[in-house]
Amino acid sequence: MAVSSLLWRAAGAVLCVLVAAGEAAADICVDVDLKVAGHDLSPLAEQSLRSEAAALWQPYGVRIQWSTTGEESRCSPVHASFDVRVEYQPTPAGKAPRTIVLGSTQLVSGTIDCAAIVLDYDATEELIGSSPAIGLFTLAGQTQAGPADIGRALGRVLAHEIGHVLLAESRHPLRGLMRKSFAARDLVTYQRRAYTLSREEVDRLRQREHELTGPGRGQEEGQTRVRPLGV
Repeated sequence: MAVSSLLWRAAGAVLCVLVAAGEAAADICVDVDLKVAGHDLSPLAEQSLRSEAAALWQPYGVRIQWSTTGEESRCSPVHASFDVRVEYQPTPAGKAPRTIVLGSTQLVSGTIDCAAIVLDYDATEELIGSSPAIGLFTLAGQTQAGPADIGRALGRVLAHEIGHVLLAESRHPLRGLMRKSFAARDLVTYQRRAYTLSREEVDRLRQREHELTGPGRGQEEGQTRVRPLGV
């Protein structure tokens, strides 16, 4: 009974956040140009990446369109543009394990007209691989992560990095989409309840919508900044 009660409370909390998001949804369109460096990204992994990133932001009124989106389906106006590069950076043989950084964002010239985001495929795969096989089976129904699982994880990292720019915030809360680090189980599970925005972040997103659609949109104070997602 106690476990059941806790589960219902957790579900209620998620529902509350999503309802708040729906009531206060922004209307923001962002354009993403996705490229891969070093190796090809399997079609299944790429589709999973795109679907996950879009699904995490859709409840909050943020539409992600891709550079390959047909003209008839494109949103207008575009409020922010992102150049996203998936990189392969394996740890050289014999080298000590590196600090895992799944993604980073460089905000060029202090504006959001074009932000550069890097996603590390190998770091993401390495983190997921650190989860025991029994844990992966419980979360994803298989003992080894497949292309769709890697793509889903990369999509969550991308959604986080996009959030830094849309919210104009480099700090990390304790939980939700914008928290500082992701555990392997969070990246693999099909559930998305660990990737929501707080009520304060939803309010901030609405404020940012007015800033992005008003006169002088896209202007930010400061110089080029790099905002890493550390794990």
